[in-house]
Formats: sequence, structure tokens, C-alpha cells
Amino acid sequence: MKQNYDVKDFFAYLGYPSGDQPYWAKDLRTLSVYCRGDRANLEALLEPTPFELADDRFVVQIADFANATPGAFYDSGVVIPVRYRDHVGVNYYFEFEDQPWSVAFGREVWGYPKQYGEIELTQDGNAIAGTVRRAGSLIFGISMTSDDGYSNEAWADMTMYPHLQVHALPEANGPGFTTFEIISRDTSKDFALRHKAFGPAEVELGPALSVNGVELKVVEVLGGEYSLGDYACTVENGISTVIDDVLAATAGGPGEARSL
Repeated sequence: MKQNYDVKDFFAYLGYPSGDQPYWAKDLRTLSVYCRGDRANLEALLEPTPFELADDRFVVQIADFANATPGAFYDSGVVIPVRYRDHVGVNYYFEFEDQPWSVAFGREVWGYPKQYGEIELTQDGNAIAGTVRRAGSLIFGISMTSDDGYSNEAWADMTMYPHLQVHALPEANGPGFTTFEIISRDTSKDFALRHKAFGPAEVELGPALSVNGVELKVVEVLGGEYSLGDYACTVENGISTVIDDVLAATAGGPGEARSL
């Protein structure tokens, strides 16, 4: 070991910041399409996770972090309302980004299940559309046309924060995990909304949105929401809080989980 070596220096090698670093993104554009799913289908998708389904509605989303202080990137995914014990929030169940450093940052630091995707979000007048692809195959596509007479009544009551994620690090020499934490993170308290519009929407889901052979299903598209605002990941609210450490702190050691 090098003399006086600080392990935090390793972040420079990894190419992404540590989990206590704040960042900002002015003029964040986000297109969200709200859907009603099949409860049994959503429960089957959540079955491998420690979360319980809290709502049969979910969101398919693309966000443009073009002005983010660490660097420009797109974020996208499927957000499902969940419950963990006494905590109610949402889980990014599927998530895709277009920069390797941002994939690693969110996944390794906070447990977001990020994968690489090629992402677009375009606007032509009142029409906003976005796609997520990988190697030419569509992962999902969403679109909406803003309409001043359209209401968000069908989803206005949805709980969209905090994010509840599993921060899990596998063992290097075994089938278990050395870390398996449930984290909570809520950046909404520092978001400054400047514009929001609603309208009829469409969504197309590809077969990549599946786990254990269970594909995500849409029963009904409720509508779309387009927002513009200033995003902030502050030390006060953007840094995650560990709400549970699932691995037992017993003589059993890593890989032995206590009952949820």
C-alpha cells in the first residue's frame, strides 16, 4: 500500500464523484407519461425485490440533464410506487442513461439500476417525444401533445418521492452480498419548477423492459406531463439516507439476511 494513501482518491480513477457531492442542472426538461398497469404484473416484477407495490399506476420518463454541472447526460426509466415497511415512495425499477460515468455514478453510489441507452428528447411546437434505444432496438418510446385544456387529475395524487432503492454490492468470491442497504433520496425539495404542461400521450414498451421473463404491461395511458425547471442535488436533500441495512450484523457475516 502506498504511504498515506487516501482511498477517496480512487474516485478520480473511477471517473465519477462520491455520493456526498452536490450538483445542479438548470433548465432540466422532463417528459413523463403516466400509465395504469396490471397489479398482478407489477407485483410479479417486484417479487425479487424487498419492496411492495403501493399503486397500480407507474411512470415512463425521459429527462434531459444537458446543463448538469458534472457533465451533460440523459436519464430515463420506469418509476413504480412502492412501500418498504413504513416508508412509501417510488422505485426506479428500470433506468437508462447515455453516459458511462453517469450510469456508474447512480448505480454504484446510490443503487439506481442504471444501464446504458441511446436517448433522445425532441420538441416540435406542442409535441414532445422521446425514445430510448440500444444497438438499434427500441427499449421504449413516449410522446405527448400539450393541451391547455388537459388535466392531470388522473395522477395528481401520486406519490413521486422519495426514491427508494436497493444499494447492493455483491461479494467478490461468493453468491451473496457484502452490502444490501435500502436508501431513501428526495431531490424534490430543491427543485424549482418554471413550467409544466399536460396533454394526451402515447407509450410503446419494448421487450427489454422485463425481469425473470415478466414483461412490463400497460393497461391504460392516463396522460403526459412536460416540465421545465432547475434541478439541484444538495447536501441537505440530494444525498441518500440509509433507512435499513438488510444484512444481519451477526456472526453469520456478509450474505446472511435478517427477516424483512
